[in-house]
Amino acid sequence: MAISVYNTMTRNKEVFVPLVEGCVSMYACGVTTYDVCHIGHGMQALIYDVIREYLKFRGYQVTYVRNYTDVDDKIIARAAELGVPALEHAQTMIDLSEQDMALMGIEPADIRPKVSDNIPEIIGLIESLIKRGFAYETEGDVYFKVRAFEGYGQLSNRNVEELRSGSRIEISERKQDPVDFALWKQAKPGEVSWPSPWGDGRPGWHIECSALAMKFLGEQFDIHGGGKDLIFPHHENEVAQSVCGTDGGFAKYWVHNGLVTVDGRKMSKSFNNFMSIQDAVEKYHPEAIRYAILRNHYGANIDFSEQAFYDAYSRLIYFYNTLAKVDALADSFPDAPESVPAGLAVPDLVSAFTEAMDDDFNSACAVRELGQAIKWVNDVMASKKPKLAQKIHTIRQVVRDIRRCASVLRLLDTAPNVALESLKQYLIRRRGIDHDQVLQLIADRDQARANKDWAEADRLREELTTLGIVIMDSPEGTQWQVQP
Repeated sequence: MAISVYNTMTRNKEVFVPLVEGCVSMYACGVTTYDVCHIGHGMQALIYDVIREYLKFRGYQVTYVRNYTDVDDKIIARAAELGVPALEHAQTMIDLSEQDMALMGIEPADIRPKVSDNIPEIIGLIESLIKRGFAYETEGDVYFKVRAFEGYGQLSNRNVEELRSGSRIEISERKQDPVDFALWKQAKPGEVSWPSPWGDGRPGWHIECSALAMKFLGEQFDIHGGGKDLIFPHHENEVAQSVCGTDGGFAKYWVHNGLVTVDGRKMSKSFNNFMSIQDAVEKYHPEAIRYAILRNHYGANIDFSEQAFYDAYSRLIYFYNTLAKVDALADSFPDAPESVPAGLAVPDLVSAFTEAMDDDFNSACAVRELGQAIKWVNDVMASKKPKLAQKIHTIRQVVRDIRRCASVLRLLDTAPNVALESLKQYLIRRRGIDHDQVLQLIADRDQARANKDWAEADRLREELTTLGIVIMDSPEGTQWQVQP
């Protein structure tokens, strides 16, 4: 089965055929480094990291570029507030961003260019646009002629005539037309700047991504990704300046992820529901955050609600408990037959997982397939027939497939006992549970059971349940988990 991708440009799901057989080139817009990253940045980075991993899983060689915008009005303003040079402040935020992404288990892109390191390439693209008649200089500023490009609006499905009241249109008397957008901005006194044919200045927001993508991936490449909030004006402007400034076609497939909401409301500082990555991983376990994101299709808006995290913790505890049970049998049944017992229907998880992810990287369906496979393991282990010795080899094979597929999503990649303890500690903090009190109640219950005082044992179990503690009796002793 071939991979299919929803292409924002055509508004259709298309068969994915890379420009170079066996290789994929991918660019995703990175952060503007004026402040710490919020969970929306983390979600976007996670999604394209997973898409890269899945393409590699399918045998492609992937080159993934994700930029840092370290030159911008917001950066200059924030640096001025702090009394530090703009590029110094931007680098501090870049370093924090990489630490934040690591907290979420997100691998860095293969190439992570900064705007400030690639000014010559940006100037070169602007010069090409002027030469081809698609841009003009006015008093040190350079603007793109929107109406000169007949294809403008095709990505966002907008009409140029509607844009005068559109969002983020910069008003300037220097423009020939209000809908034109800045490619180069004349520097104000004291601002970070670079020399150019039009005087000292710095790039506009949109031109940088075009120049960086084409520098590292070529004038044509396979996938351009970003959030839906970037379709207009950022990506629409990228298309215009890239197509008009070169002889290439720029990105073949445009992929856009959904946005983060909190309890159904858009995440925003003005709504006081803004959550940085640092705050998020303090409040929620990083793997629970990953699961809460990946149980949705990448194109959907993702709601960060308490219910979403309740579900994430519950499922992860269930998954890891299952893996722990199988791992506990690692040295058992050394002479177990390697054949599948007659009549035992074994799930083909790899095929089901691949089919799900081939359908526009549908991680929601892929996560459900993982859950079904883990349920199968539990059901087969619990059934009395066939005997465990006859089916343990098959169970282990399915668990290997579970771990292989989950690793593409960067889930279930921690030793089960370590993961369960880590999840437990997060939930203990979240619920304000007194750890020592729990241990004492469990010890008292164990003593009551040893004394065959079943009424007291039941009473203590009920008290633990009221605290949010789930008790599991086993030959190795009493195990416990925190109810999410």
